[in-house]
Amino acid sequence: MPTVVIVGRKNVGKSTIFNRLTGMRLSVVHKEPGVTRDRVYGEVEWCGTTFDIIDTGGFFPNEEHALANQINKQIDIGLHEADLIYLVVDGKEGLTPADEIVCQHVRKSNKPVFLLINKTDCKESKRNLPDFSRLGIIDSFEVAAEPGIGFGLILDKTIELLPHEYRKKKEKTIRILILGRPNAGKSTLLNAMTDSERAIVDEQPGTTRDVLNAQFRYNSTKMEVIDTCGLRRRTRIKTSIEFYSMLRAIRVIDHADIAILLFDTTHGVVDQDRRIATMVFSKAKGLIIAPNKIDLIEKSNRDKIIPSTYKSFVSLDFVPVVPISAKNRDGIEMLLNHILNTIRESKKVVEKDTLETLTTHLQSPTGGHILHLRQIKTQPLIFRATVTTSVKESYVKYLRNMLRNSFGFSGVPILIRTRVVKKRRR
Repeated sequence: MPTVVIVGRKNVGKSTIFNRLTGMRLSVVHKEPGVTRDRVYGEVEWCGTTFDIIDTGGFFPNEEHALANQINKQIDIGLHEADLIYLVVDGKEGLTPADEIVCQHVRKSNKPVFLLINKTDCKESKRNLPDFSRLGIIDSFEVAAEPGIGFGLILDKTIELLPHEYRKKKEKTIRILILGRPNAGKSTLLNAMTDSERAIVDEQPGTTRDVLNAQFRYNSTKMEVIDTCGLRRRTRIKTSIEFYSMLRAIRVIDHADIAILLFDTTHGVVDQDRRIATMVFSKAKGLIIAPNKIDLIEKSNRDKIIPSTYKSFVSLDFVPVVPISAKNRDGIEMLLNHILNTIRESKKVVEKDTLETLTTHLQSPTGGHILHLRQIKTQPLIFRATVTTSVKESYVKYLRNMLRNSFGFSGVPILIRTRVVKKRRR
């Protein structure tokens, strides 16, 4: 698909423009410069034409920064992938030497460039506009990302220049979300699953701030893996950037098909890991637990990882546990196979006659009877139990366990709705 990349120095509004064009808040927007670090991908549709768009971190020209080289490398990868470049500058602040350095860097790609002068909805920007002509970019546009001003013309010009790719019937994509505490190895896992350097990996916790996504194929199945920031307890969140990054990660759960709960096996399972698992099931999503960094565990003790994990996650014995080393890419193929199997489980349909047979062997609820058990939905799995009396949660749990014992449903939640009717007298 045709691709546009957004580049520019720090804090010129690249992520705000990305969010505006995609209609999604995948990139974190904050006044602090340098918030975006990795490449963030989205899709734009305009007048029946679609194209991919990439948000990148702010350039660090001649600056000292712990992640500067890795951020600049991610930007260069984005430039290489792009058919068109949006170079964003800050109209309110005016032309800076850093803008000129970024422009020189962009020109080396020999790709067409659109200059987006952002924040032009203020008086200061009007005085600064003539200065940007020094960059020598013919296609220049005045925009204001916050109120959404000036993007229609840009999009018109974009689809004129890009190769046309009209929207086709979308192939079903399995959306896989990676969740876990900071420094569990989530970005390393994304890179291992996609066999690329898609995300910046650093020993410092909290490197990932945006929601990162990458698509790939496994066994002829299209997959999209989504990396998120580390989920800390709210009482341990120190900055507003971290808070909004966490909220964004939680919201993405709604759009995922399955989540991988990753934890550092050298640190073991803590209450926050259990909270994350509960959160995934509260949104009726499939789950796989992946103890990571098994390369740091003595080989003689690796057989204890799975039993120890189940012991730490009480009542999640139906969830697959796949020990991995994302760094060494050990266990990745097994993890991918479990993902495919869990998706199959979430689509499983039990025949009506089979459920009727199971119903005849079920215990009745206290003070009543169970008349019918029907499956009414997949993804998520929903069953309806018709009973003659109100039932307690313990009975719903009993029905859920009987369904698992009979039909599997590995790694996926089972929702049971009860319908109370009066038993007919003969």
